Amino acid sequence: MKEIKRISVTTQVIDSIRESILQGTYPVGTKLPPEIKLCEMLSVSRSTVREAMRSLQAEGYVELISGKGAFVKDNQGHDYDAIRSWFIEVAPTLKDTTEVREALETLQVRMAIKRGSNEELKGLQQIHQQFIEENKVNNVTALAELDEQFHTQICRMAHNPLLLKINQLMAMELKRYRLMSISVKTSSDNTIREHELIIKALEDRDNQKAAAYMLAHLGSSLADINKVLEGQQ
Repeated sequence: MKEIKRISVTTQVIDSIRESILQGTYPVGTKLPPEIKLCEMLSVSRSTVREAMRSLQAEGYVELISGKGAFVKDNQGHDYDAIRSWFIEVAPTLKDTTEVREALETLQVRMAIKRGSNEELKGLQQIHQQFIEENKVNNVTALAELDEQFHTQICRMAHNPLLLKINQLMAMELKRYRLMSISVKTSSDNTIREHELIIKALEDRDNQKAAAYMLAHLGSSLADINKVLEGQQ
């Protein structure tokens, strides 16, 4: 495994362990090294390893068994058919989630315009720029995390503690969805264009456009899912 050096530490740990699984270093059914050993191998904290393992479990690569450790569950990666099957399974829930996001995130972006600082807006722009760079190399894990960071940054700019708590819960529920969705290349390309429109509306302090672009962005995500379900992507 590679020592961790850049991007989010957790994202790099996830990438490193996943790569070892996909390369066959740890075959299906075998137990991964103990937590403390992984910390030494990757030069990271135990909390980082635990978070990475939870994400790998959500992705379907490992199974965490209480008192026994982490075992490799799958080493085939996420091809198109696997992504489509997952979307078919969870589509009804995702539609419900999108409806809730449409209400919450249009509120968040309106409040971000009123309360967000120029420094916070610069932070959002930096996240977006990093997303563009990672999209060039199709780093799916980093893209999923950066998409989460983008929406969370807008929520932070709203300066509403309750909204932030709700956003954190929603982000946990959306982790695997983001990973699967962003695995379809056209989805990440669309995300760049849509995020740019949202940023421009925030820069212009335009409430109507910001809310409209956010709604369009979330609607586009749902449309991308439907295309996958219909076998169009």
